[in-house]
Amino acid sequence: MSQDIHYFEPYTLVEVTTVTIGNCRLLRPSRKLNRIVVGVFGKAQRKYGMRICEINVMSSHYHLLVQPRDANHLARFMDFVNTNLSKELGKLHEISGPKLQSYRMVPVSDEEEAQVDRLRYLISNSVKEHLVERPEQWPGVQGVTAPWAGDLPPGSSQADRPLLTGRWYNRTREYAERQRTGEADEEEFATEEKLVLSPLPCWKHLPEEEYRRRVADLVEPVVEEAACERRRTGKKVAGVKKILKTKPLSYPRTVKKSPKPRFHAFRKSVYKTLWEAYSWVLAAYREAADRLREGDRTVAFPEGTHPPSLPFVPFLSRGQPA
Repeated sequence: MSQDIHYFEPYTLVEVTTVTIGNCRLLRPSRKLNRIVVGVFGKAQRKYGMRICEINVMSSHYHLLVQPRDANHLARFMDFVNTNLSKELGKLHEISGPKLQSYRMVPVSDEEEAQVDRLRYLISNSVKEHLVERPEQWPGVQGVTAPWAGDLPPGSSQADRPLLTGRWYNRTREYAERQRTGEADEEEFATEEKLVLSPLPCWKHLPEEEYRRRVADLVEPVVEEAACERRRTGKKVAGVKKILKTKPLSYPRTVKKSPKPRFHAFRKSVYKTLWEAYSWVLAAYREAADRLREGDRTVAFPEGTHPPSLPFVPFLSRGQPA
């Protein structure tokens, strides 16, 4: 049995990462790809009611900050996203076989410092790799250009939301039409989807203007830090033109690998508390799994976990936070 189980408390902020197979650049930005990506995420968000706080799509991977109800909610959402995005990448680049690896998730603590740090990390992705000088210059899908498009402050209207807009293609209807008539225009089976971005849980109480200011304040230190490193090392910024010329089926010469943390927490005491809670759930899960293998079908698994070959065990009496 795997040593890892996907577990977190209800409505925890979670950082999710999905990497392309072989780290090839199948997600290299283009107008067509950007519309597809936003369309898939927008459709998934509307279908599963997922609260998305930030998105950053690089050429070989993408990051999300989401606030799911539980691990099952996240799994269903990510299965829809990666299944449909993989199909669209295959169609766009005319390739078969798997395109995306399984997603990785890391819960983020309730600490403001931890949540802001993960937002800063997503914002910095294109800059710290010296692909562009500023986050706003990245030609791919990202939330920094629409830092708050979720819960509206009093007095605001729907027109005030800075939304990311894309296209969702109904491939089932398109295929049926092609089978019936021999041809089909994909745009006839496309609908507009909007990806709505919500504020970080720790900042959701802030007025829109203040939220935008705080997000903007994260950008300048990222830009300056990358500029200092370039002056120190002599590195050059790749630039948008070079990025757009990259072949989607190209592979990087080297791949950076780092161990996935169990949690993102700012204080050691908070990390210890999260680790102890997770360890208790993991021990109870293993004990229940052992009893299940021995034939005990009445065994109770911890709330918020996926038993082997059995339905998800939901949390009881835990509503959405205010």
